[in-house]
Amino acid sequence: MPSQTHVNVTVDFSRWGQGQYDVRIPAHQPIKQLLVNLAESLNLDLARAPLFAVKLSNKELLLADDDRLIDYPVTNGDLLLVL
Repeated sequence: MPSQTHVNVTVDFSRWGQGQYDVRIPAHQPIKQLLVNLAESLNLDLARAPLFAVKLSNKELLLADDDRLIDYPVTNGDLLLVL
């Protein structure tokens, strides 16, 4: 569980035809809102259904909808794969 309010992670949008982005994101936001904010901030054109899930492949965690990073062992340097 992060002890700070933000974490430095890589967010991978490759399943959506986009790239990987190294970002500093708030740990308290629900995944649903976090992904919407990231897509808007990065000017990503995501034509499919809304994004509401991420997988932390190195920790075998799946976070969705109202899950928050702060409630899980997400740390600086983690890779978040957007599903």
